[in-house]
Amino acid sequence: MPESTRRKREITVVIPTRQRRDAVGRALAALEIQTLPADAYEVVVSVDGSTDGTLEMLDELELPFRLQVASTGGRGRAVARNVALALAEGEMVVILDDDMQVVPEFLERHLSQHPAGSRRCVMGAVPVQITDGSPHAARHIAANFEAHLERLAQPDHVFAPRDFYSGNFSIPADLLREVGGFDENFDTYGNEDVELGVRLRAAGVDFAYDARAEAQQEYAKQLHELAEDTLAKGVTTVLLARTHPDLFSLLRLAAPSESSRPWLAARSVLLWLTRRWTRLPGLIFRLAQRAESAGLWRQPLFYRAVLDYAFWAGVDRSLARDSDGGPLALLSEQLHRGPLSLLLH
Repeated sequence: MPESTRRKREITVVIPTRQRRDAVGRALAALEIQTLPADAYEVVVSVDGSTDGTLEMLDELELPFRLQVASTGGRGRAVARNVALALAEGEMVVILDDDMQVVPEFLERHLSQHPAGSRRCVMGAVPVQITDGSPHAARHIAANFEAHLERLAQPDHVFAPRDFYSGNFSIPADLLREVGGFDENFDTYGNEDVELGVRLRAAGVDFAYDARAEAQQEYAKQLHELAEDTLAKGVTTVLLARTHPDLFSLLRLAAPSESSRPWLAARSVLLWLTRRWTRLPGLIFRLAQRAESAGLWRQPLFYRAVLDYAFWAGVDRSLARDSDGGPLALLSEQLHRGPLSLLLH
């Protein structure tokens, strides 16, 4: 078709992926069945160092929409998304995780939320799919995220920095480029989306939520994998606080003592041991998974304790890398308090 008569693509869907060949294949299959005409959108899959045959699978696909493929060599999700953004030709981009399967009206719903000239960032719903074979950890995640989505759907909801997630959101492509895309310093799992949300808000971007722009999320991770992700989020939460110091009071970092005294004392011992034996978190996570299999998942505080330790172990690990004269130094002192001090005061 001559360039002069070719329809300009309205949307570019950006999908970063790593070692999830089958999942990204399912995501692309769902994007084939859209109410929006196939020539109105394209998809850019950014393969972040996969060795599971993802590139070969993508090369063999025949799809009704244009597919571009980039390879980023395992440098993290932020880099993968930025590389895809540089290739995007759509006026609007939709950032989608590779474990999402969208509804047929998905792209049309996102497009309808962006009137001409608007500066909006629109998040779509990402309910976690639960089946009979889903891990217990997935059920825990599903319940927590469902509560989060219900809060976002309230008409009077005021968006906070920690509300933002990047697994399903749309924004004008030039606006995302204007703020610099994703911060590539976030090369470990977690918080690159929150950091982007902070800069978008500073640029005067409005946030919105559309429950009908739904992408159902697969979640097959076991507890030890969830805990490893949570530890990584502890590390990147400290990076977030260093990048945006004014954000500290709004982060979980500001409330290290938000728990019972007995648990704080126990956590203090675990963190002390972790500083001396760096492999301890992995051992604890594997033991926790065995305990989960034995039925402890039924105990209301089980996941809270495991994931609280994981988060603060990540925070403590990151704080040990250098000193900070502000609230992070005070936080480090708090995390080094002994168990007796925590029990008695």
